[in-house]
Amino acid sequence: MKLSVLPVSLFSKLSSQEMTVAQWAEFAQKLPVDGFDTSILFYPSAVPTALQQIKRELEEKEISIQPVMVCCYPDFTHPDPMERERQMDYFRRDLALVSELGFQYVRTTAGQSHPGLTLEEGVKRCTDCFAKVLPAAEKYGVKLVFENHSKPGAWPLIDFSFQPEAFLAISREIQDMPMGINFDTANAVACGSNPGELLRKVIHKVWTVHMNDTATVGSWTPIGIGDGLVDFEEVFSILEEYGFDGWVCIEEASGQGLPGIQRAVQVARKYVK
Repeated sequence: MKLSVLPVSLFSKLSSQEMTVAQWAEFAQKLPVDGFDTSILFYPSAVPTALQQIKRELEEKEISIQPVMVCCYPDFTHPDPMERERQMDYFRRDLALVSELGFQYVRTTAGQSHPGLTLEEGVKRCTDCFAKVLPAAEKYGVKLVFENHSKPGAWPLIDFSFQPEAFLAISREIQDMPMGINFDTANAVACGSNPGELLRKVIHKVWTVHMNDTATVGSWTPIGIGDGLVDFEEVFSILEEYGFDGWVCIEEASGQGLPGIQRAVQVARKYVK
C-alpha cells in the first residue's frame, strides 16, 4: 500500500489561492508519504496560462512525489436532464484538467439526495452518467473511483450514496464498468453501517481508500484521524486479508491545519508501512 494526503483542513486556503498547489505539494513531500491529493476546487481556471503556472511552480519546487487523486463533486442525480448534461460536461473538463497535471485518479460522487428521489431512479441517473463520462476518463488516462460519500461544502444536500442501500446498489451496477470504488472509512461509520461488513461487500471493486474519521454516527463530524469512531485495526485487517495494495489517501479534516496533517500521517503510518 502507498500513502497520500488530501488536506481538507487547508481547503479554504487552497481554494482562495492563499496557499498554492505547489506549496501544498512541497509540504506534503516533507512528510513520510508517497503522494499528494487535491480538490477540483483548487483549480478555478483551466486556461493554459493558469495550468502552465501550476506546472511550472511544481517543477521549480522539484516535486517528485506522485500526484494521486483529485476529488470532484458532480451532481449526477439532479432531476433536470439538462442539468445532468451540464454536470457531465463540467466533469469531462475536470478530467482533462486533472490529466494535464498528472493525477492518476478522480474521485466522483453520485449526486445529491434530491427531494422525492427514489432509490431506483437515483441509481439509474448516476450510473447512466458514469457510463457516459467513462470514455473521457479512458481517453485522458484517468481512473474513476466512486465513493460512499457524505456531504461536501459545495452542496446544500447530502450525497445520495450516503445511504448504504444506495451505495451498494450503485456498486452492483458498476460491476462491469471500468471504474472502481474509493472506500471512505468515516462515511462507512457515519451512515450507521458496520464498516467491516460494508467493506467486505465491495472490496473486490475498491481501488483506493479514504482514511478518514468521524466523531458521530448519523452525519460525518470531522475529527483527527484515530480520535474518532473508526476501527482502523478492523479496516486494515480486511484490506490485508484481501490483498489490497492500492493507495490509502488520508482525508485530514480535523481543522488543525498543518500540525493536524502531520499527526494524521503519523497515525496512518502505523497501518500503511
